[in-house]
Amino acid sequence: MIKSMVYAIATVAGVPRTYQRIFAKDSIAVLMYHAVIKKALPISDWCFLEERRFADQIAYLVKHCRIVPLREIPSLINSNDVRPVVAVTFDDGFQNNYDVAFPILKKWRIPATIFLATDFVGSDDTVWFCRIHEALCKTLLSGFEWEGLTFDLSSPFSRAHASSALQAWLKGHSHPQLLEKMRSLIRALGHDPQKPVAIGSPYRMLGPAEIREMGGSGLIDFGAHTCSHAILSGLSNPEREREIAGSIDAIQRLTGAPCTLFAYPNGRPQDYGPCDINTLNERKVEVAVTTIEGPNVQAVPALEMRRYGIGADTSIALFQLLTHHVIWALRKRHADSRY
Repeated sequence: MIKSMVYAIATVAGVPRTYQRIFAKDSIAVLMYHAVIKKALPISDWCFLEERRFADQIAYLVKHCRIVPLREIPSLINSNDVRPVVAVTFDDGFQNNYDVAFPILKKWRIPATIFLATDFVGSDDTVWFCRIHEALCKTLLSGFEWEGLTFDLSSPFSRAHASSALQAWLKGHSHPQLLEKMRSLIRALGHDPQKPVAIGSPYRMLGPAEIREMGGSGLIDFGAHTCSHAILSGLSNPEREREIAGSIDAIQRLTGAPCTLFAYPNGRPQDYGPCDINTLNERKVEVAVTTIEGPNVQAVPALEMRRYGIGADTSIALFQLLTHHVIWALRKRHADSRY
C-alpha cells in the first residue's frame, strides 16, 4: 500500500518523464504483455491483464511516447528522439490479443509484435501454465498434497498463490518432465489435462484467419516463440534447434513473409544460450527479446533485447515508472549497494 502511494505521488509529480529526459534519454523500452481480458478471472494470474488497464496504458503511451515496431528498435538506439521510444510486444499468441487488444491498437494505430508458440495456432490446446490455472479455478478441492507439496485452496488468494508457486516449481524441470507432471497435477485436481479449450475461453490461442487479418492491417508483426513453448535450456541441442527452426518456418507459412523476430520462452539468462543465438543468426533472425528487465541501449545485443513485463498487478503509476526506466534504475542501485 505504501509503495503504491509513493508510485502514485511520483507520477503525479511527473518524475518518470523527467527522469528519462535527464538520465535515460537514449534508452528504449520494450513492453511485454501476454493476454488481455474483458473481465477478471476467478483467480488472478499475472499474465492476464484486464482490458481497462491495457486501454489506459496505451492511451498514456500515445500521449507521451513514440511507439514503433520492435523490428525498428536496433536502428533507433541513440537516435536522439524528442519523445521516449517504446515498442509493444505480446507473448504466446492468445485469441484475446485479437478479440480485446487489437481493437484498442487499431483505434490508436499502434504497431505491435505478437510472438506465437506455433504448435497451438488454430488448435483446441493451450500452453501448459493455462491448463494449471484453469484446473485451480475449477477444482472443488479446498486443499491438496502433491509431489510432497501442500497447498491451501480455500480462497481465491490462496489459489492464485498455488498457481504461481506450481508454475515456478515446474519450470525447474525439462519440458517433457514438466508436461508429464502438469498432466498428473491436473488429474489430482479432478480435471482432464487434455480437455479441448473452448471457443471464448481466455486460454484459447489464435487461429490462422486472425493472424492473417492482423498481419494485413500493417500494424502487427508476428515472431516465433518456439513450437511448444519449451524453455530451451531444458532441451538437448538438436531439440532446441528444432523448436526454434520449426516455429520460424511456421510463422513464415502463416504470414507469407520471412520471420525475423523471436522471443525466448521464459527469457531469463539461464533459459537460453549461445547455441540458440547461433541458430537465430543462421535463420536470419534480426531481433530477439528476453524477459531481462532494463533499457535497450547501444551495448544491448539485438538478439538479447530487454523487456519490461506488464501484468495484472501493473497499476498506471507502476506502468509509467517501468516505461521510463525508473524502477529498473532503483533496482539496479539497490543491487549495486549490496556489493
